[in-house]
Amino acid sequence: MAEMWEKRHRVVESGGWGRDTKTFDKFRSMAMVSKQELIDYLNKYNAKPKMKAKALKELTKRGVRLVWK
Repeated sequence: MAEMWEKRHRVVESGGWGRDTKTFDKFRSMAMVSKQELIDYLNKYNAKPKMKAKALKELTKRGVRLVWK
């Protein structure tokens, strides 16, 4: 299974009632996140260390070299 960027959450489409409602899971894997969004997350002052590591790992996997100043 692919590595997730955000948690999965179930979305219920409105307009139905009872068993006529339609639900689907919404999620974002690392492949769906743009390079710019990953770089912006790395530059945030309150980014979580685990998510920073995920973003850095994904950028190196895509072949992006970062220059730290």
